[in-house]
Amino acid sequence: MSFLRKSLFAETALILFFNGVISALSAYLILTHTNLSGFFPPLPLGIIISADIFFVLTILTLEYRISRPLHKIIKEMRALISGEPYTVITTAEENELGFLAKFFNEITHDLENIYTDVKSNRRIKKELNSAEDIQRLLIPKSAPVMQDLEITAKTRPASEIGGDTFDFYSKNGRNILYIGDSTGHGIPAGIVMVMVDVLLETFIDIKDSLREMMITLNHYIKPHLKPTMFMTMMLLEWIPADSKLKWIGAGHEYLLWAHTGKGSAETILAGGIAIGMIADNSALVGEKELALEENDFVILYSDGITEAKNPSGQEYGLARLKTFVESQATPRLSSDDLFQKISMDVGRFTEGAPQLDDMTLIVLKHTQRAPAAVDATTEWRG
Repeated sequence: MSFLRKSLFAETALILFFNGVISALSAYLILTHTNLSGFFPPLPLGIIISADIFFVLTILTLEYRISRPLHKIIKEMRALISGEPYTVITTAEENELGFLAKFFNEITHDLENIYTDVKSNRRIKKELNSAEDIQRLLIPKSAPVMQDLEITAKTRPASEIGGDTFDFYSKNGRNILYIGDSTGHGIPAGIVMVMVDVLLETFIDIKDSLREMMITLNHYIKPHLKPTMFMTMMLLEWIPADSKLKWIGAGHEYLLWAHTGKGSAETILAGGIAIGMIADNSALVGEKELALEENDFVILYSDGITEAKNPSGQEYGLARLKTFVESQATPRLSSDDLFQKISMDVGRFTEGAPQLDDMTLIVLKHTQRAPAAVDATTEWRG
């Protein structure tokens, strides 16, 4: 009986059987209650009347049970295929037509979900493009020219919106620069980057020291960040009259100082705590300075450099970067030359493995000679 309930063929056959019984019974009643049975042989006339009744009942059954539901399903399917409005097919049937109706409903439901996803993806893509445009406007298109300092600075995001950022400010006779790295990458990191960049440029005009700038920046930005959102950074000021580079670290990577006159390099921990991690960072903010010799290099970078991996999963690492800089940094190299050498070494190490994080590399060279012709663009190609 379960098969009969679920099979349209079985249901129709069963209904036709009962139609035949009803037709025969109807013919019998007609013949026995009218005078027609006296004029014609009862059996042939009974068969004819039974056949007529059976035919009428069969047509009505097929129309009600098959043709009408099937026509509705075909109508809605044609509407779907032609892109016209369609309606959900409501049915309680558990036969083949019921299955076909439910299949149609599931297909249209899935198509609606896909259409919603497509619209959502288009909206997200549009927002990404807008955020990417804003970030491009904030990151300088070229490195500036500062007295007695060659600068090569480039960044390469791992996605449309990167978390790495840097900028240069020459205002009121001061030469200030910073490098920052927001947690992760994508839209959240880009939002933090925009906030830091805008606020920092404002505080440079109203604060006298790097320490005050860093404390004030943290004070204003912390209330607007989620607990998992923050930015590591280094804020620096170049003082050409004294050949000094003052700086403050906020939980960022090491600073590399290459002494070309000695053929050595040293790594200096940034120190401090990332912007946005705690409400008051004043106890952890300390200003430091480097007294640069002629042809010394200072290398700033984001963790996308040291954490770059090769196909075997090995990281490039700070030790390799330091050793490479020591072997390559010579007085004759420009900041752009050293940048290109580091970039090529990182590329050789990763061997074409996917870039997992944003990469930013800034190479500074102290020289009182006429600056070399360097590639000033901040776009990291290759």
